[in-house]
Amino acid sequence: MPNNLSYEEIISLQRKTNIVDIIRDYVPLTQKGKNYFGVCPFHDDHNPSMSVSSDKQIYKCFVCGNSGNVFNFVMEYEKVSFMEAVKIVADKVGVDLNINIVKNKNIQNKNNRLYDIYDIACKFYQNNLNTAYGKVAKKYLSDRKITDEVIKEFNIGLSLSDTELYNILKSKGFDDNEIVESAVGVKNGNHVYDLYKNRIMFPLSNLDGDVVGFSGRIYDNSSESKYINTKETKIFKKGELLYNYVSAKTYARKEKQIIVVEGFMDVIRLSTIGIRNVVATMGTAVTKNQASLIEKLAPNIILMFDGDEAGNKATKSYIDNFSYDQDNIKIVRLEDNLDPDEYILKYGKEKMEYHLTHPINMYEYKISDFKKNMDFNDSKKVSQYINLVIPEIEKIDDDIIRDLEINKLSKLTNVDKSIIVSKIKFKDTNDVKMNKKEIKMTKYEKASKFIIYSMIHSNEAIINYFNNLSYLPDDKDRMLANDIVLFYKKFNGFNINDFITYISDKKDLINLIIEIDELDVKNSNDSLDDYFDTIREYQYTNQIMKLTNELKNETNIIKRKEIAQKIVELKMKESK
Repeated sequence: MPNNLSYEEIISLQRKTNIVDIIRDYVPLTQKGKNYFGVCPFHDDHNPSMSVSSDKQIYKCFVCGNSGNVFNFVMEYEKVSFMEAVKIVADKVGVDLNINIVKNKNIQNKNNRLYDIYDIACKFYQNNLNTAYGKVAKKYLSDRKITDEVIKEFNIGLSLSDTELYNILKSKGFDDNEIVESAVGVKNGNHVYDLYKNRIMFPLSNLDGDVVGFSGRIYDNSSESKYINTKETKIFKKGELLYNYVSAKTYARKEKQIIVVEGFMDVIRLSTIGIRNVVATMGTAVTKNQASLIEKLAPNIILMFDGDEAGNKATKSYIDNFSYDQDNIKIVRLEDNLDPDEYILKYGKEKMEYHLTHPINMYEYKISDFKKNMDFNDSKKVSQYINLVIPEIEKIDDDIIRDLEINKLSKLTNVDKSIIVSKIKFKDTNDVKMNKKEIKMTKYEKASKFIIYSMIHSNEAIINYFNNLSYLPDDKDRMLANDIVLFYKKFNGFNINDFITYISDKKDLINLIIEIDELDVKNSNDSLDDYFDTIREYQYTNQIMKLTNELKNETNIIKRKEIAQKIVELKMKESK
C-alpha cells in the first residue's frame, strides 16, 4: 500500500472536497443557519447532535465530542486507516491519486470463507431459477406479479431437492464443519444436507451489500413452514441488519425520507410500483441497532408495519423505545389487517400512494390508539382517556394547535375545558434555553485555552506565544500549542483544517483544538498579555511550592539561604 503521497497532495484533495457533501453520503443533514446538523453516527444518538461547518470544513458532536475534518469522519465511520480514508474521499470527488488500496473487509478475516460460501450459494440459487427446474417457481412468482426484472434486482433464486448445494461446496474445497457453521447445511447423523429444499430463495445482505443469510419460501402448497430463515452465525446478526439497506440508502437520501416495513416481500412489492426508499426490519420487534440505522438514513421516517395488531404493537414499540423527535416520524396503518404486499395486490398502486402521501403524525396515531374500545359513557374510562391524552398535548409546542386539541378533547369527553387546562403543565416558552455544556475552568485552565484560541485565529498570537511564553501547564494544551508553532514555522501560516490533516494520527489533539475553537470568547475582557501573565503566575507559584518543599527538607544552612533567596526573588516577580 503506497503511503508516499505528499502532504501537499492530500491538502489539494482536501480543498477540492466539501465536507458537507461527503458526510451527507453517510448521514442525513439539515441546514440550520450557517451549519448543518445530523444524527451522530459515533454514539447512540436520536436527537441530531452533530454539527458540520461548511466554512471551517470540520464536524463536531456536542454530546460525545467526536470531531475532525473530512478524513477523520471517513476514518471513524468506515473504520479504516488515514490513507484508506484519503482514497475513499478521492474516489468520491473524482480525483485520481493513484493509490491502490484493497478494502480490508475480508482480507485476513477469519470469516472470509463464510462470505465465500454465501456468494457461491446465492449464484447457485439464482442459476437454478433459470433452468428447467425453475419453471414452477417462476410461474408462482409471475402469478404474484414478480417480473424477471424484479427477480434480477433482488437476486431471487431457487433451492433444489436434497444436497445439490452441499455437493458444489464440497467440490470447491469447503469441509462439512464450514458448511454447517455457515447454516446453509444441516447435519443429520453422519451426513450433511442442504437446509433449504424446494424453496424460493431471498438473499439477505449486510450493510456492505455482502450476502450473509437467506429466507426461503415454499411455493408448492406443501405443509412445511411458510418461511425458513438463516439462523444467526458469525456474519449474520438479524437484529443488526435491515433488508434492502444498501439500495434504499441512495433513494432515502434523495427523497429525504425512509419507509420502514416488516417483511422483505413488502420491500419488493413497493419497488414494483416505483417506491424504493424502503427497508424491512425482518420481524416486528425493532432492535436498538436497527432503529439507529433507520434514523441515520433520512431525516423523515414513515413506519408502515403490518395492519394487524402485531404491526400496531411494533409501531408503538418503536415510538416508545426509540423515538425522541416527535416531528420527523409519521405512521401509516393499513386497513383490513393487510401487510403492504397484500395491500398493493388487493387495492393497487394509487391507494398505497395515497396512504404514503397522507401519513398521520405521532400525536394522531396515539390518540387514535387510545380511542380503541373506549366507552365514553363510562366516567372512569373517560377520566383514564383524558389522563392518557394530556401528556401528549403537553408535547405540542405550537400554542394554536395545542388549544385546538384541548377544545377537541373537551368536546369529545364533555368535560369542561378549564378542568382539562388545569391538569396540563404548560412549558415556559420564555425560559427555553439551549442546552450547552458548562465547562468549569480554573483561571490557569482558562488562560491556556484562550491562548490556544488566539493562536488558532491569529498568526501574530503564534509568534507572540513562541517568543514570550512557550509554556502551558496542561500537557495536552502544551503539546497542541507546540504543534501549532511547528506547523506555522513549516508552512508560514495556520489553517485549522489543514492542521487537523497534519496531525491526523493525534485524535485527542484534534478533538481538543475543535473544542477550543468552539469556545465563547465574546464576554472575555482579558487580552493575550493578561493570559500570558496568568500562566507566568502559575509558573512562579509552582516553582515557589517546589522550593518551599525543598526548604522544609534541607538541613544545610547555606543551601537553605540560597533556596530562601530564590523564593523571595520569585515572589517579587509574581507580585509585579
